[in-house]
Parts: sequence; structure tokens; C-alpha cells
Amino acid sequence: MTSIFRFAFILVTFLALTSGVSCGKKDTTCITVIKVIRTNGSTVSGAKVRLTSNWGLANGDTELAEYLPADQLTDANGMATFEFKQPGILDVEVTHIAYGSGQDLVKLEVGETVNKIVTIQ
Repeated sequence: MTSIFRFAFILVTFLALTSGVSCGKKDTTCITVIKVIRTNGSTVSGAKVRLTSNWGLANGDTELAEYLPADQLTDANGMATFEFKQPGILDVEVTHIAYGSGQDLVKLEVGETVNKIVTIQ
């Protein structure tokens, strides 16, 4: 009888280890893709996208504030991609030397890619 329990224990342990059961921390990665377009619908490359968190600072969210402000220039497709380790509400500020500026908010969600379009002149 003891060998049956030993075999069952080994089998259960093996299955737990090989099935991806995790006792670690949950991945809280949040990604946002900001796309900048003009009012005529064309994409804007070379726009500066800045993410800040006035909401986070007002609510005492100091962890997210450590990563901010975050700046990127949009690529040839008018997109800038940001990755954070926790959710939050961010202010999006976009500026371009020729096309002016625009702003919006984006809410980061755990495990999701959030797309936001910001329109400038």
C-alpha cells in the first residue's frame, strides 16, 4: 500500500511541475499603444508622446510615478508603445512641431494592450 501512495505522490508532483502550475507572482504587465493622427486621418511620425499621471499622484500612487514621465517619438506608422508593470490612469500629451498638440487619458489594464488614438491638427 505504501508504494501506491509513493507512486501517486510522485505522479501528482510530476504533473504539477510539468503543467505550468505557478506559485509565483502574477504578471501585471500593462501595454499601451498610442497612435497619433491628424484631423484628415493621416498618421503623424516624429510626434513626441509623453505619459504622466496626475491621477496617480493625486491618489498617492507612488509606484507608477517612479516610471513617469515616459517619453517616446512616434514611428513611421504614427505609433508609440509603452510598457508598465502595473495598471493606472495616465495622461497622454502629444506634441509635434508642425501639427500642434493634443491630449487624452488612457487606462492601463493588467495583461492587456490598450490602444488609444490621439488626434492633432
